[in-house]
Amino acid sequence: MNPLTDLSPILIPITALLIPIVSIIAWVILKITRLNMLHETVRLLSQNGQPIPPELMNKIINDKSS
Repeated sequence: MNPLTDLSPILIPITALLIPIVSIIAWVILKITRLNMLHETVRLLSQNGQPIPPELMNKIINDKSS
């Protein structure tokens, strides 16, 4: 028998379960990375003495709460 034929009843459910798990993990990583980049931008703006746009602060506050 072909090893792929023997494993296919197991691989199909495992693949079906891994797709949503991987997508959730990727979404969380992207959200954390984006929030860290926003924080870095605010930090650099404040370090250079430049005003922080209110839209940027609102974006950070809204992203943290959701």
